[in-house]
Amino acid sequence: MYHTYRLQVIADRHFLIPHTISGFVALLAGPVQFSSRLRQRYLKLHRVLGLMYVISVFIGAYTGIALAAGRPGLPGTTMQAAAWMVCTTAAFITARNRQIVQHRQWMARSYAVTFTFVSSRVLNLWPRYWSHLGDSFAAVGVIAFTLASLLLVDLGLNWRELTTRRA
Repeated sequence: MYHTYRLQVIADRHFLIPHTISGFVALLAGPVQFSSRLRQRYLKLHRVLGLMYVISVFIGAYTGIALAAGRPGLPGTTMQAAAWMVCTTAAFITARNRQIVQHRQWMARSYAVTFTFVSSRVLNLWPRYWSHLGDSFAAVGVIAFTLASLLLVDLGLNWRELTTRRA
């Protein structure tokens, strides 16, 4: 049995198809971008894939918000999309300004949000998730997934500073 939300999303295929394709492109382009070997040997390819990632993020974020419009999941989806666009924009700006260390950090955050979409949507496949949780609680879950992913990435990026004692 499909949940009402799923049926509405399927009916909005004109948003669902570009949302799915752009999300898939971002999901696949992300890990390749973290390869130091690829970046050093094929800088032009790195830049092209990076631009594809940025465009995919914005298409995916906007169509995600459009899919959630008028539905209980709008607050969670909007927060997730905003975090995705902010992190990606910061990554793009730092790359353009040749701030490579900061660029890598912002890309790690952006990709964490990209992957958050997958992990939070995996719960959609679990029937108990929809049947026992209200729509409001599901939106809070999406927000929690997003914040947790950003927190974990920042802990990873700053682990050395967090665990090293100054003399």
